[in-house]
Amino acid sequence: MKKTTYLAIACFVLFLAAGLWYFVKDEPLPPKEVPAAETNNSLPANVTFAGSSIVEEHDGKRLWELSAENIEVDAATKQVTLHNLKGIFYQPSGGKIEVAALTGTIDATTKDITMDGQIVATSSDGARLQAAELRYLSQQTRILGSGGVSVTQQDTVLSGDKLESDTTLTKFKISGNAKVLKGGEAR
Repeated sequence: MKKTTYLAIACFVLFLAAGLWYFVKDEPLPPKEVPAAETNNSLPANVTFAGSSIVEEHDGKRLWELSAENIEVDAATKQVTLHNLKGIFYQPSGGKIEVAALTGTIDATTKDITMDGQIVATSSDGARLQAAELRYLSQQTRILGSGGVSVTQQDTVLSGDKLESDTTLTKFKISGNAKVLKGGEAR
């Protein structure tokens, strides 16, 4: 074979190897151009409502109703914050518990409600509950209180660090420095 044939074959093989290398090499892709409208990835701002109410129902029966001066919804976490809230928790027996607190939060997933600040709750049978923090556990239908709680029923005052109760405030457990005052006498 002639030198020109070898040279042509060598050039062809070199050209084929260069083409194969071009398609196989790992090179980062150029950054994708994003339109200006899509460059702002920040989450939407919180949504705020003034003087609104939130109601939870199950099988056509109202479970609770909360109203507040201000209600904020965090778009990222779906957590609802209520300021100067007033609420009513409805009991299966037809009674209700009215509650007031400085702030409250509702977990949109579990429907649990946490209330803070100067909490006063009064049941339709006259029981009065005061606490620094109160939690309503929706799935367990339980009320938990902490931060120095007191329950007053007729002439009896029960106080302690923590409270666990059903949603009727008829059966409850007080723990941590628990005290009972009946008719003004400590027992």
